[in-house]
Amino acid sequence: MSSWHGDEVVMSLSRSVRITASVGKGGMNRRDDVLAIQELLNSYLPKYIPRLRVDGLCGFRTFEAIRKIQQNLVGMFSPDGRIDPRGPTLRLLNESKLSSSVNRVTTSSGVNAKSSISSSSLPTAVIQAAQAAQRKRKVPASVTIAQWMLESGSGKRMPSHSNNPFGIKAGRGQSFVMAGTHEETKDHKLVATIAPFRIFPSMNEAFDQHGRLLATHPAYKLARQYMNNPDAYADALTGSYATDSKYGSKIKSIMKQNFLYKYNL
Repeated sequence: MSSWHGDEVVMSLSRSVRITASVGKGGMNRRDDVLAIQELLNSYLPKYIPRLRVDGLCGFRTFEAIRKIQQNLVGMFSPDGRIDPRGPTLRLLNESKLSSSVNRVTTSSGVNAKSSISSSSLPTAVIQAAQAAQRKRKVPASVTIAQWMLESGSGKRMPSHSNNPFGIKAGRGQSFVMAGTHEETKDHKLVATIAPFRIFPSMNEAFDQHGRLLATHPAYKLARQYMNNPDAYADALTGSYATDSKYGSKIKSIMKQNFLYKYNL
């Protein structure tokens, strides 16, 4: 299983991959092209699929990996098992790689807990939306604001055209945009992947649906026991809202550093 840490993630995601001819089923499968695609596929293969040997030989496992990527990540109804130089598969994977390099804080593993905005300069709309969610869904406004700061870099980094500052994944039948992210494994290593993130029609809708998710989903049953205790609520999100083993600690740190408790109703 591949893993990335800190600067290594930025280096591996900072440039797009180019090939001279098609790779995969029915492709020309030139060695240099196959090598580039094998490395790219290893960056995004789901955890349950073993990493490819980067040997420049386009055999069955490489064909199957391309097909899995097309089916599970690109969303192809009938994957063809081939990546073309100007085709949708390579374009989407490259766009997701570049998106990841500038969206490190939007990932569910959140490499950095520091926020890029102070409490005194918080947008009024964010405060109002968080408090509206607390009135309607009972989610502490301080937790909602801290999640907004952590997951989206205080609104500066989120999947393009998604209005999704909370890193909420798309469910079946929901509109989505593919974007790069990181997940933490059981042995606390970061694994780069891409995932479908839900598209919301507006930021207010995103805040409302975020509150609805926390107020109704079975995964957050424990957190709902601490609606009057923001710190305990944040701790209960670790391992459920995000794979980051330090997620609750990061949320609490942001709440304390930015005096967010004052926004709770």
